[in-house]
Amino acid sequence: MRVVGLSIIAVGLWVLAWDVEGWNTAWFLFAWVGWLVLVDGQIHRLGGASFVRERRRELGAMLLWSVPFWMIFEGYNLVIHNWTYVFLPRSELWQGVFAFLAFATVLPACFFHAALLEAWGFDPRGPRVPIRGPVEWAVGGLGLLCIVLPLVWPRWAFWMVWGALLGLPAVLNYRLGSPSLLRDLEQGRWGRLDRLFVGGVLSGGLWEGLNYWARTKWVYTVPGFEELKLFEMPLLGFVGFPFLALSAFESYSLWCWVARGGRHWERPDSEQPRLARRHEWIGVGALLLFSFAADRFPLDPAVLSLRPLLSEIDGLSPQDRVRLREQGIGTPEQLVRFGTAPQGAMEHAEMALHKGMGAEHARLVLAQTGGFVGLERSEPVALHRALMGAAEAVGVRPPTLAQVKIWVRAAQGGVGRR
Repeated sequence: MRVVGLSIIAVGLWVLAWDVEGWNTAWFLFAWVGWLVLVDGQIHRLGGASFVRERRRELGAMLLWSVPFWMIFEGYNLVIHNWTYVFLPRSELWQGVFAFLAFATVLPACFFHAALLEAWGFDPRGPRVPIRGPVEWAVGGLGLLCIVLPLVWPRWAFWMVWGALLGLPAVLNYRLGSPSLLRDLEQGRWGRLDRLFVGGVLSGGLWEGLNYWARTKWVYTVPGFEELKLFEMPLLGFVGFPFLALSAFESYSLWCWVARGGRHWERPDSEQPRLARRHEWIGVGALLLFSFAADRFPLDPAVLSLRPLLSEIDGLSPQDRVRLREQGIGTPEQLVRFGTAPQGAMEHAEMALHKGMGAEHARLVLAQTGGFVGLERSEPVALHRALMGAAEAVGVRPPTLAQVKIWVRAAQGGVGRR
C-alpha cells in the first residue's frame, strides 16, 4: 500500500509541477487519495482493521454518504459566502466528476486518522459526565441554534455552521442506541471523541496545505478574517475542523442506524450485522441516487471561477501562439513559468492566475489598475465599485467585494499567481 500511495502522490506532483493541461487541476485528488492509502496501510501495519482490506463495504458506504454530507455545508455557503472555488474545469461533466470524487474523501479524511490513532493505542480515559437531563437538552438546543442562526444571521453566526450536523444527531444517537459520543462521555470513555478531535486537526492541516498549491481549489472569504491566514485559511478557521470530524461521526452514525441496520465504520465487514440482499441493494441504490443528486446541487455562480485558457490571454499574435505551441506551452501557467511573450500578454496571464481571478476579471482589473503595482495600492471598496461599472459596461459577471479584497491583500503581500 505504501508504494501505491506514494505512486499516486508522485503522479499528482508531476502533473502539478509540469502544468499538464487539464490534469493540473486534479492535484488535490491525487495527493489526498494517495495520503489516505498511506494512512490505511499504516493502520494495517499497526494491527488495526484496514478499510481497503477488511472494511470495504464500510468504505464504500462512507464514500457515498460523504458527498451529501458535505453538500449540506455547500448549501449553507449559498447564504454565508465563506469560501469560493476557483479555476474549475471547463467541462460541466468533469466539474461534476471532480466534485464527487473530492467530496467523497471528506468522511474518510475524518475517520482514517481517528482509526490510525486507535491503532497506535491512543485511548484516553476521563471522568464520567452525566448526560441525561440538562446536558442533553443543552447539546440539542445548541445544535438547533447551529442549524438556524447561520441562515438568519449569517454575518455573525457563520461559524456555527460547523455544529449544524453535530448537536441534534448526537442527541438522537444517544437516545436511539446508535454509537454516540455522548454515551461515551457518560461512561467515561473519552478515547473516540479525542481521536476524532485530533484526527480533525490533522485532516484540516492536510486539507489546507494540499489545497494551497492546487490549481482547482477553494479560497476563503470570511468577513473580518482576511488578514491572518495560514495557507488560504484564516487562523481561527482551523478550530472548525475537529468539530467537522465530530459532526461527521454523529451524522454518519445516525445514517447507519436509520438506513444500514446498525452497521458502522469502526467494525470490519465480517463483524457487521447482515441485511437481506434486497434491502442491501435498495439502500445502496438510494445512497447512490442521493449522492449523485447532491453532487449536482446548484452552486452560486458568484463563488466560482473557471480555469483560464491560453486562448483567452490578450496580446498574443497568431505567430506568438504558433511559437508557443511549438515550444510545448499550452497553458497560462506554462506561459508565466517557461515562456516569452509581449509584455501585455505576460501581465494578463499573471493577473489571470492571481488568486483565482480568471482571464475575464483580470482584463477588467488591468484596465482599472494597470498591473500589480496599481492593484497593490488600490482601496478594495473603491476598486470593487469601479469593477462593477466596468463589468456592466461589457456585459460580464462582476466580482464580489470579498474577491476584490482577496486580490488586493494578496498583491500587498507579494503573492503573485496563486
